[in-house]
Parts: sequence; C-alpha cells; structure tokens
Amino acid sequence: MTRIRWSQVLNLAFRDLAHGWGTTLCFSVAVAAALLPLLILFGLKYGVVSNLIETLRGDPNVREIRLVRDTQLSPQWFETIAARDDVEFILPRGNFLAASVRLRSPDGRQLLDTRMVPTTANDPLIIGIAPPQGLSEILVTTRVAIEAQIEVGNTVELIIQRTVGEDRQAVRHRAKVVGILPRDRLQTDDIFVTPAFEDAVETWRQGFAVPPLDWVARDGSRTLLRPERKSFSSFRLYTRDVRDVPVLRDALLLDGLDVRTRAEDVIRVLIIERALSIVFFAITVLGAVGFLLTLGLHLLASVSEKARELAILRLLGLTTAEVSLMPSIQGMVISGVGAVMACGLAAISQPIVNTVFSGLGGLEGRVSYLALSHFAVALGATVLAGGVAGSIAGLRATTIEPRKGLRHD
Repeated sequence: MTRIRWSQVLNLAFRDLAHGWGTTLCFSVAVAAALLPLLILFGLKYGVVSNLIETLRGDPNVREIRLVRDTQLSPQWFETIAARDDVEFILPRGNFLAASVRLRSPDGRQLLDTRMVPTTANDPLIIGIAPPQGLSEILVTTRVAIEAQIEVGNTVELIIQRTVGEDRQAVRHRAKVVGILPRDRLQTDDIFVTPAFEDAVETWRQGFAVPPLDWVARDGSRTLLRPERKSFSSFRLYTRDVRDVPVLRDALLLDGLDVRTRAEDVIRVLIIERALSIVFFAITVLGAVGFLLTLGLHLLASVSEKARELAILRLLGLTTAEVSLMPSIQGMVISGVGAVMACGLAAISQPIVNTVFSGLGGLEGRVSYLALSHFAVALGATVLAGGVAGSIAGLRATTIEPRKGLRHD
C-alpha cells in the first residue's frame, strides 16, 4: 500500500486556497451565511423549549402524581414502583379522612383545620429544609404559618378526634414547628409530619391504642393494638423528571389506579418541542443539501479548470489518492472557516436576540441559548459536510490522466 504524504498534500491544498484567496473567502462567507440562520433558529428552539421545561422543573408539583381515591396498596406494590427508573420519590400514605387534625396556634387564639402530609428526607417539596423527626416535630406551610402566626421554633397543639359509637373522643399532642415551606411550593393548610406520627394518628382513629404517645384504645385499654399492617390507602409519588409524568401516569392507569397529574402541561411543552424540531430538521436538511451541492459543484469546476496543474502533479510523483484528497481538504477548510465565522456571529447575536424576544409568550429568562457543545457540533458537522462535498471533486480528480491533462485545447 502506497503511503500518503500528508504534509505535502496539505501544503499543496493550502497553497492553492491561498492563491485563490478571493474565491476561498467568498465561499467561506457563503457557508457562514447558510449556517448562521440555522444556529440562530436552533438557539431559539433550544432556548424556548429549555425555558418551558425548566419552568416546569422548577415546580415540584408538576412531577407529582396523586391518587384520586383511597385504595388498598400492598408493600410489594410500593417496592415495584420504587424500583422504576422514572420514580424519584414514593411514600405510603394513610387514609384520607384520617389525615385531618386541628391545629391550635401558639397563643391559643387560632384554631385551624389542617391535613397531615407524611414526609421524609429527599421529599421534593422540602428540598433545602430539614425534615421533621420523631413524633413531636412538624413542618407547616406559609399559609398555615400566617393564619396561626407561627414562627420556626414555636410549639403548637394538635387536636385529633375520633367517634366511638355515640361518643366523640379527642387527644391533644404538642409539637414543635421546625420549618416553614415557602409559599411557592404549596399553598394549602397542610402540616408535614413523619410517617410514624401519621400512622399513629390513623391507628388511634381506628380504635387501637398507641403506647408511644400514651393514647388509649376505644375501650379505654392500652393493650388493644393494631395487627401488623398489610396495606396502605394512598401514596405520595414524584417522577424523576417532568418528561416522565405522562409515561408513569399511563402505567398507573393501566394498573387500574385513578390518578390526577399535570401531564397535560408537560405534553403541551413536548408537542411544542416536537413541532420546532420538525421545522428545524426540515430547514437543516434543505440547507445542507444546498450547501453540499453548491460547494461540491464549485470544487468540481475547480478540478476541471486545474486539470493541467493536477496532471503535472501526477507526473511529478503524486499518487491518485493524494490528488483525490486535495479537494476534500479544501472543502473542509472552506467549511471550517465559514463555520467559525457563523459561530462567532451567532455568539455575538445571542444577547441581541434575547433582548428582542424578551418576554415572548410570557417566558422569563433566556429565550435563545447556544452552549459550547452546540457550537462544537455545528463546527464538526460543517467541516465533515465540506469534506463530503470535496470528495465529489476528488473522484473527478482521479479520472484525470497525466497525458490528457497536459494537452491544450
């Protein structure tokens, strides 16, 4: 196999481009003019979709899947769901009716009807806030804190009631407020407790005793204990990403569970993303075809015009492979220079585009965004396309015979 003398081939290709620098510059500008609109369009597509997706990701409630009505879910069911790759957080939850408690404010003047929400570490709703521990710590929402004039560190009284026959019984439990949820995360009258405390309240309301809290059973004894739990009534469930919500929702529906989600909001964004992708793909294909044909025909014409020079190079010892590589190298250089120009202009235009389209459709932040990886891909793809376009002329160069190339018409 004949060894290709790369240094010599590259030297000849670059010197030829430098000799016709005017033509080289014109075609590089043409490449930049074709690539720049594609980069700006992609920046808008990526920026708009990313903006919409990040807005949804910023609200953990979008990733929540709620059970509409209580059912019976086994511990094995929870293990199966927790093992899914699209599930970030799942926690068993007790009976909906058993979750209501009354909260008395620290000064004793306010009495609020609230609902318990079990929580643990890694709960998406309390990221950045330490979860409650044990049976006597709670978190409250901002709404509860305002209505009951609660501050972190205050102690409140929880009143739990149950009906036994014709009698209504109640227990009182004092709990320390260890955190307040920001208003933008939840706007309800909820208090966050440990699963153990929620289970204790449900157990007592079912008529059993709760020895750790010294709550007696419905018959007044401390020995009537609830049998081992074999099922749960509901759950708290969050997907790993907003894109997982429709998929997991459909899986739960197929499992016979009636759930409520914000999947429609996610699907709406995904439809926008798909539509913009189709438009961008169509424009890119048309632009690429035009670019390949234009540059390929230019290099092909250049080879035909320089048939005599190429023939002399063949006589001086250049191999067929070396001659055929020169148009491809020139195509890559022309494309590379044009791509660098387009990437530079696109980077400079980003602040201008974001200013012009600021507030488009109610979007906040960047409407157009191009990362370094996008520029790298655009540069690499354009250089590769230039090499492909030059290969057409390279094939033509292999057909030039030295003796015919030296003839004068």
